[in-house]
Amino acid sequence: MSKNKYDIELPKGKEQLESLFANIFKKNPTKHYIIRVLKDYFELKELLEILQKYEAKIEKFRRNKSIIILTEDFDYEQIPEFIPQAPTEEEAVDIIDFEEIERDLF
Repeated sequence: MSKNKYDIELPKGKEQLESLFANIFKKNPTKHYIIRVLKDYFELKELLEILQKYEAKIEKFRRNKSIIILTEDFDYEQIPEFIPQAPTEEEAVDIIDFEEIERDLF
């Protein structure tokens, strides 16, 4: 997959992640997003609160494009199932490819 089809974002804290989601959701999706979250910038509780706040918008966005959480720092079972997650960029891109195929089939 070409890097032109997706952006990798590294929000440094709650405010930057909230701003990123606000910008992503106010326009028609033209790209996929891989959002890297690190413990250096987020407490788990804070990350979960933001994800829950934007759950409906994330699910709506994912009808057309993908949003993947990229993290090596948090346990997979701690992140809600409504948003895919991957430990590496390569795996995140694989998920995007798979989701594109699924959308094309349905």
